[in-house]
Amino acid sequence: MSFIVHKFGGSCLKSESDLVRIAEIVNDSPPRVVVVISAFYGVTNMLLEAIDECESSAAFVSEIRAIHRNISLSTAAVVETEEFVQLLTRLQYDLKSSQSSHDDLKVEHRILAYGEKLATLVVAEYLRRAGARAEAVSAEDIGIVIIGEGRQRRIDLAATSPGLLNVIKKKVIPVITGWYGSNEVGEVAVLERGGSDVTAAAIAKILQANKVVLWKDVEGVLSVPPRLGLKGLRIPYLGYSEASELARLGSTILHPQCIEPVAKVGIPIELRPLHGSGNGTVIGPDLQLEQPQVKAIVCAYPVRMVTIRSPIHRRASSFTLEVLKILERHDVEAWYLHALPGSIELIIDDDGFTRPMDDMERSGFHAEVGEVSAVISVIGSGFANWSDGFKQLMLEQERWKEGLKFINGEGHSLHVLADKNELDEIIEFLSHTFGLIESEIHN
Repeated sequence: MSFIVHKFGGSCLKSESDLVRIAEIVNDSPPRVVVVISAFYGVTNMLLEAIDECESSAAFVSEIRAIHRNISLSTAAVVETEEFVQLLTRLQYDLKSSQSSHDDLKVEHRILAYGEKLATLVVAEYLRRAGARAEAVSAEDIGIVIIGEGRQRRIDLAATSPGLLNVIKKKVIPVITGWYGSNEVGEVAVLERGGSDVTAAAIAKILQANKVVLWKDVEGVLSVPPRLGLKGLRIPYLGYSEASELARLGSTILHPQCIEPVAKVGIPIELRPLHGSGNGTVIGPDLQLEQPQVKAIVCAYPVRMVTIRSPIHRRASSFTLEVLKILERHDVEAWYLHALPGSIELIIDDDGFTRPMDDMERSGFHAEVGEVSAVISVIGSGFANWSDGFKQLMLEQERWKEGLKFINGEGHSLHVLADKNELDEIIEFLSHTFGLIESEIHN
């Protein structure tokens, strides 16, 4: 049986015109369709802010109700239904709990999941009014299981499969909550931001779907992120490994965990714009190229290089293990880790290094923290024997070569640590060199 999984993110849930387009997509798809929904645009950010500070839970809940009522006149009555009202009542209760029990992750995760729950009810109602046999389905209905802690949270496919297959037997179009599930003790657990992509990929893997389509408010994956100030080109095709590197190294358009489930069974991912006729970006099997082809540039900034030494660890393996444990304890991920005789080099985000560094000092380690820098990464294929060529290309630029530190590549990416003051110039140089930005046309 052939399935298509459509995922609609918050950027595609802003107005009734978005709902109209979603209904068109669902009704034009083959019969076996699964829909995954994120929270409405801006709602998750509102929930995050409310966890930290909410003067009136009643006023906040009224605002949330209004957002869902106003998106469409035809679905306005949804906010008066028993199911919707019960969700708002529980949200208000949890907000009050969060104010009295700060830093309670159980309560925080419950609050964050309400955005998806409420949005799913509205979208399912709109689809029914547009003629689709749709039904709102929550992660609890399926039994989506989240395992792991911190950045390692992920969906347990084997544990989730039976409940999903039972839902599919009902022969309706399930409109499923993205981003969250339940942990091993039955408490609500959310994934990292962007985790609805992960939900969609997991469902596609379980159902052996023909494809999974991630609908966005952009034309596809761009060769240069817009935040770097250049207009990158749309990338028509990415291999699974290229896409994984792009997501891992900081692209916000893809979640790092959404590639692996579908890559193992060859299910393609399409990133497509909700409005317009663009073809977006297709992600599929890796292409083996003999010559290097750079498809994208990403940048991690601000970061710092940290050198850690230990007078008590003789073996590099035990030293490295202890450092990794400290980073995990503070939910800090290293962009780069290299063990040397008697020391370890790390690159970590500037806003996350203080707590683990203090912990390492208490553990008897000595940390030397470098200046604020940037990691610039080129992503593509055919890099197997190109590392030296990339280094030569960069070192030929006399104006910045003294501040560069080259980092080991990982198959589909090569990295360099650069001075923050050279960042814009290096990005522009690489973008022009590899033809990754739109050419300026002069009259």
